[in-house]
Amino acid sequence: MPAITSLREHPVAETARLELPQGEIPLGFVQEGDRVFLIARERSALWPVTILRAGKAHLQLPQAQVAGETRLVSQASEKEWVLGLFRTKYGPERYRKWYDRPARVLEVRLTEKLGSTEDPDRYNRWLEAEFDNVANDYDHHITGNRINRLLRDRSLSELRSTFHGAHRLLEIGCGSGMETLHLLREGHEMVCVDISSQMLRVVEEKARVEGLSERLATRKLALADLEKVLPDLGEGALDGAYSTYGALNCEPDLSRLPGTLHQLLRPRGHFVAGVYNRWCLFESFGYLLTLQGARAFGRRNRPVPVGTSRFCVDVYAHTPMDFLRLFSGTFRPLRLEGIPVILPPSDLVVYAEKLSRNFDVLSRWDARLGPRWPWKYLGDHFLLTLERT
Repeated sequence: MPAITSLREHPVAETARLELPQGEIPLGFVQEGDRVFLIARERSALWPVTILRAGKAHLQLPQAQVAGETRLVSQASEKEWVLGLFRTKYGPERYRKWYDRPARVLEVRLTEKLGSTEDPDRYNRWLEAEFDNVANDYDHHITGNRINRLLRDRSLSELRSTFHGAHRLLEIGCGSGMETLHLLREGHEMVCVDISSQMLRVVEEKARVEGLSERLATRKLALADLEKVLPDLGEGALDGAYSTYGALNCEPDLSRLPGTLHQLLRPRGHFVAGVYNRWCLFESFGYLLTLQGARAFGRRNRPVPVGTSRFCVDVYAHTPMDFLRLFSGTFRPLRLEGIPVILPPSDLVVYAEKLSRNFDVLSRWDARLGPRWPWKYLGDHFLLTLERT
């Protein structure tokens, strides 16, 4: 964890000590009234995820031991204000060394006593804040990674084939609109839901620039609350729905999804699901070869915690059989494909770059093998197309 190492070399005496189950971490901080601000330099650092996931933090400040509720600062103007406070406190040179271009800015709002009851919305607030935080750079995260581009190319190909001739589509977890804009351009009317208001603003702005806003409707919703669109849309109002590489893996409980989709889709309407697979052959084999047994089978954990997965939040991996059981009785399977199956996952893209001269050939072979047994069960993700019964 590079961020922790650098802060232990901190020559500034005034630091906060963050209490975690695995020990204490010294961190630079700024306090403004009842708010303490912290900065995480590295996205891979686990301490910010730990306190955001818990919704609370315990800090030993120079003058007192305090506790408070945690929040990710994601609005650009507020973030710049906080960074200005750090720049003033630590000076330009130290600021550039420790805090310039941070991965996360966190707020701990101090309280006299933390409530003992669980907040059922805490997880969703954390999830929303994390995606708000990366919304403006999300396209670069996809297009800057060869394997992420391959995932999107394959899913977009399946969406075009499945929804050819369909008019009104629902996208669950649209993100920054990597697939939304393609489908809008091709004449589909889109209803997009996402937990992140900032992601929705990005999609809306893209559609506005291209003159496609009249065919786009957005709604800020967590996947667990999808049934809230039923009164507005009506039963059987949609020709198809899809959710790829995101929302389906961030929701702990998918049990209500099949019933909601069954009401929203017309008879024989299609649902395409792009899902983080529990068993990835390339990943398991690679980690076993390097004697990293825990990483080789890390996707069995529920959730797969930050630091074990490549994501900035906890994720829930599924097998194709999990989804077939989940949707049995309401949908029937049409097609299953593993993506990628002989190429590495996106977090191991360095190996794909080493194969760059042969990447196009390997990608074609990957596409041929993906729908075949046993490969369709062993990809980094799987793409499953279902039809409403």
